[in-house]
Amino acid sequence: MRLKRATSTNVILNLLVATCALILTFPLIWIVMMSLKEQAEVMTWPPTFLFSPTLENFRVLFDVAQAGATSYGTIKVEFLTPITNSVLIALGSVILSLAVGVPASYVLARRDVPFKEDIAFFILGFRFAPVLLVVIPLFSVFQAIGLYDTYIGMIWVYQVVTLPMIVWLSRSYIEDIPKEIEEAAAMDGAKPIRVVLHIVLPLLKPGLIGASLLIFLLAWHNFALGLILSSTKAPVTVALLKLLNPGVQFYPVMAAGLVVTMIIPVILIVIGQHHLERGLTFGAVK
Repeated sequence: MRLKRATSTNVILNLLVATCALILTFPLIWIVMMSLKEQAEVMTWPPTFLFSPTLENFRVLFDVAQAGATSYGTIKVEFLTPITNSVLIALGSVILSLAVGVPASYVLARRDVPFKEDIAFFILGFRFAPVLLVVIPLFSVFQAIGLYDTYIGMIWVYQVVTLPMIVWLSRSYIEDIPKEIEEAAAMDGAKPIRVVLHIVLPLLKPGLIGASLLIFLLAWHNFALGLILSSTKAPVTVALLKLLNPGVQFYPVMAAGLVVTMIIPVILIVIGQHHLERGLTFGAVK
């Protein structure tokens, strides 16, 4: 009797998990299907699941020479440039966040700095503050100092999103490294900078790789900062707005653009999955 109840419970739980997985993955499946359809097939109701796949929508995205397609009218989409912009801005944001955030997190974790908890929460507060609270004043400042629509300006302002995450994650990782290891190295004559470079950083490697992937995804998918503070250097999320022209419907092309924007994050997650898992659980159990 108990075995039957356990089996029924497992079946119900498996059905619930399968249902949740279907609900979560259905929008992604729908976008991929839409990117392979013609415009006429997308607008039919009820929607059809049997169709002849086409790569025409992806050609429209990247074929600058033929800036359009007969089934869509006149459309010019330069999608390679926004992808390059997003890669450069996201990578630059990750590198700058690591260069500034890791030393700051080490100081907050290991040194007795006055009001260090207040400083840490102040940094974290930028992560939860509304983006528009920062970006609107910065719009005027960036235009005045010449940082509007520049890679340097975009990488700098993206620190509002990425730096608090790297500081708090790195701090928790450092606090879970036994301090006795550093003290032993110091007793052997190692200078503080050498202790950090040769002892702390190698131990932080799994956590830093996982944290870097997370903040790269945050920078890659950010929309509001790129929309207001850039034009020619706009990231790929802003470039998708060009496909929402009034009176013109480019839903299949936009779906193809969404698929392209998902490719790089998916590749990074697949490649760094091992480090991402270790980074998320790093220091969870002492």
